[in-house]
Amino acid sequence: MPKPKPYQPSVFTRPSAWVMALLAATIAYLFANVQHHRPRGTSGTASAAAMRVFFSPHGGCTRELVSLIHHAHRSIDVEAYSFTSRPIIKALIAAHRRGVKVVIILDRSNLMKENYRTHRYTRRPTPALQACYAANIPVYIDARYLIAHNKVMLIDGQTIVTGSFNFSYAAAHFNAENMLVVRHAPTIFAAYMKNFVHHQLTSQRYVPGLVLKDVFQFPHRRWKGG
Repeated sequence: MPKPKPYQPSVFTRPSAWVMALLAATIAYLFANVQHHRPRGTSGTASAAAMRVFFSPHGGCTRELVSLIHHAHRSIDVEAYSFTSRPIIKALIAAHRRGVKVVIILDRSNLMKENYRTHRYTRRPTPALQACYAANIPVYIDARYLIAHNKVMLIDGQTIVTGSFNFSYAAAHFNAENMLVVRHAPTIFAAYMKNFVHHQLTSQRYVPGLVLKDVFQFPHRRWKGG
């Protein structure tokens, strides 16, 4: 009668095998989960975009903008329609004086005042325009549109400020407005910066007595809306 073979436990009954299998499954799950939840447009080591939103009236928009300007180190690029907020203007001038590169693009209403009855414009540089020019900040006038309506600040290559919020006292105290602050979104920042450069290159740098060229005119054909 043959001798019975000694008992050999199956690989599936060995404790060490179960431990290794469980460890491998855990690693596979974690890797798959990280890949699934990784934000699109960012590398595995990049910080996710951080966003904050503010509302007016009395929602802290001006306070937040002034704080961002005070903490700027390298550059502040501004596009503005209504540009009358003294705290914002003073903060930009102070930033320029401490060595931050500040560039401002304004709508033509900051240079020419429209008479809404005759639709004629009278040269009337705003106090903000004159103050920034006197501080040697490069200021450009964009007259190629009915309204240059952007309200944007691009700060230090990483912070975007945008929204409906005008850089004005009325926007801060009387209007229903919104303002979005976006950080660490390099692809979006690059798109805003490209658009800013386009507007700067197609605008005219302000000097006293500037004559505007390429001023927007409604097309001759009848406008049907839409």
